[in-house]
Amino acid sequence: MSFWKRNKNKKQYDDDDGRTIANMNVEGMPWYEPNKEEKDKKKQQMEDLRITRKERRAMIWGAYLAYLPMLLVMLAGFGIAVLLIMLWLS
Repeated sequence: MSFWKRNKNKKQYDDDDGRTIANMNVEGMPWYEPNKEEKDKKKQQMEDLRITRKERRAMIWGAYLAYLPMLLVMLAGFGIAVLLIMLWLS
């Protein structure tokens, strides 16, 4: 069963308008999130942007390219450390 079919089969109630009667985000509970309202607001803003798949992939690719130099420097540093250890132990 695919993800989309599961959402179509979800029951809809006539009297459910989506409001929360009691906030269950209580401190001390395992699911407690202190900034839940702010996170929900940011999530709603991101959903309102209406980004296409192509745009989303371009943003992710751009982020990978931005982190690539730092990754290469770290790998080079580890490589140099391994070479120095090999020279020292031989």
